[in-house]
Amino acid sequence: MSYYGDFELAEVIYFMKEGDFSFFDFISDYSDNDAVVNIKGAGTLYISNLSGSTIPEETLRLVIDVLEHWDECLKQVYGWLRFWDFKNDEWRPSKYEEWLEEWTHDDFEKIYEITEVFFGLDDWPVCDKKEYCLGPEPEKGADVFSIEVRADPLGFNLKFACEDRRMYKIIVHIL
Repeated sequence: MSYYGDFELAEVIYFMKEGDFSFFDFISDYSDNDAVVNIKGAGTLYISNLSGSTIPEETLRLVIDVLEHWDECLKQVYGWLRFWDFKNDEWRPSKYEEWLEEWTHDDFEKIYEITEVFFGLDDWPVCDKKEYCLGPEPEKGADVFSIEVRADPLGFNLKFACEDRRMYKIIVHIL
């Protein structure tokens, strides 16, 4: 059940490009002021740390860019998650590489649920279990976003640099 509307990805992109923020709920959830909307198949979008009920132009540009390249981001997400070994509770790319070549995007959507997408959230408010760094972290203050994925009993917070939509870290936590 969605508390924050239920829109198609293309609708959200269109309205954001038009400067229409009326479909967002402006609430205090992860920060003092978040713009929140539910996107079918992409979870709940949070744009955090805003002032008022508008989204700054630079932030808007970054969010639209990521949403327009959503499939590329998901490809990175599923590319990493396909190697998570639930039995041994660790990332094991060498073990499954050949077996998973025949898996499809739909197979992963049966195991993993994308629940949230965050922009402007500085601190991840959960107890971390493990972290995997995939590359250099962006400089402090750089624009980043994260995609939260659920596979009970675990959650995966996958962090990306907005500049090139490059995944650089995964934080595994217990739900």
